[in-house]
Amino acid sequence: MAKKINWEYSEPELDFETGEETGNILTHTISLCYSYVSGKAIVTIDGTEFDISVRPFALKGTEQVFRLGESAALLRFGKPTPTVTVDNEELKIIK
Repeated sequence: MAKKINWEYSEPELDFETGEETGNILTHTISLCYSYVSGKAIVTIDGTEFDISVRPFALKGTEQVFRLGESAALLRFGKPTPTVTVDNEELKIIK
């Protein structure tokens, strides 16, 4: 049975030309649908879907690095549930 988890991450918007903050806040959404038994995992980042599936029973203990806006993020499949860390800060799961 697949489980689903959602996270959100907010950061200040940067002007691409100057690199300065615009005063707006960007909110990124991360959704994960996964099964430790089947090894299937689909992560959706800001509406773009990525299949990061592995062989059955091999998902636990794996990690995936990705960009979340201007920051590096880490998706870690651990006990009891997967976590997302951005800038050394673990994101809280949202419903």
